[in-house]
Amino acid sequence: MRKMPGQRIVELSVTPIPVHYRKELGKNAYGENIGRERTEWLVRARTEYGQEGLTIANRFMRQFNGFDNSAGTVRGLVALLREMFLDKRVDEYLETSDGRVVGVRDAYKEAFQTHGWMSILAFDLLGQDLGISCVDLLGGQARDRVPAYDTTLYFQDLLNPEQGAAQVSLEAAASHDEGYNEFKIKVGRPGRWMAPQSGMERDVEVVLAVREAVGPDAKIMVDANFGYDGRLDLLEDFIRETLTANIFWLEEMVTADVGDYRVLRRMRDRLGSDALLVCGEVDRDPPSQVFRDLVNQGLIDGYQPDSVSAGFSRWQSLEQWLKPTGVRSIPHNFGNGNFGTRATLVFGAASPTFASLEDERHHTNVYAEDDVSFADSQYSVPSGPGLGLAIDTDMYQKRYASHEVRVT
Repeated sequence: MRKMPGQRIVELSVTPIPVHYRKELGKNAYGENIGRERTEWLVRARTEYGQEGLTIANRFMRQFNGFDNSAGTVRGLVALLREMFLDKRVDEYLETSDGRVVGVRDAYKEAFQTHGWMSILAFDLLGQDLGISCVDLLGGQARDRVPAYDTTLYFQDLLNPEQGAAQVSLEAAASHDEGYNEFKIKVGRPGRWMAPQSGMERDVEVVLAVREAVGPDAKIMVDANFGYDGRLDLLEDFIRETLTANIFWLEEMVTADVGDYRVLRRMRDRLGSDALLVCGEVDRDPPSQVFRDLVNQGLIDGYQPDSVSAGFSRWQSLEQWLKPTGVRSIPHNFGNGNFGTRATLVFGAASPTFASLEDERHHTNVYAEDDVSFADSQYSVPSGPGLGLAIDTDMYQKRYASHEVRVT
């Protein structure tokens, strides 16, 4: 039977897929050890002609707050997917012009604002239906390769106190040997886990040790997860004492506040640092007012709503807002698994304001091998239609199919 455009979605399923880090991840400024494993809540949507779109519903499943409501439950997710996708046409979600998505149709705007991850599924299905890449649907390829950074340098020194700061630098050196040349280091030890002065000193020690381990040409970023809140005096010391490390960006050093960021920007300039000031991963409904103010007043250089939670349609509108400001798009991607890496890669390939992909460096799990390669801290751009991502059917059947929930 010849495939006609605008196929109907005839089957959906939800499957929890374990995803494993290559090592145990330690604490950050506010949270306990991350550990070795997380979950991708894989959503598969199949059309009447056998094409399949993918997304993950991690954001929805994190909303669990008890069984008295359906948020964060499988039953709630199944009901939502049934309402939004089952027996719908793949071309009824997105407005297109000349092979590019220019907006979301009115009937789905509110849903895609709330559940941005669903917009990625809509893009994937439409791209496969039309036989074109989501990169093209997002506006066309802006770069041939997409830079990526290792985001796994947590408080590894606290996992291995005998090694201390050397543990972080050893892991950075190993990552460098595996092809990474961009690294984000968790700092903010004054916030919870150490006495304020000694925590700041350990932050400095770690950053300088990593710089020595990876050499002068690598990019180093730091993320404090607000660990310097209320201690701008210690933050000034940290910036001053790490100037020789040539930090590329300072992320969430303090909570998003116009007054504090104004002080921080003046402090950075006075000390002679060239580091970008970036934040926004906590913005759950981007852009919320405080982040509008930070961008419009020129107080930040990079904005970080989550790549999957915000989704492609929301990020498209954010980019249009950011372009004239010079603020970089730096989507948060931690906790999104291997699917999030692919979604962020696709967005980064099309985004003219994109800085770098947050790479959790997971082991492979349920996805089939394809033509995407990694070298010199950069990923190649996928060539297939949609996301260019497919399920390894044999592996799925052997390891995961028994946990599948069908949407009927």
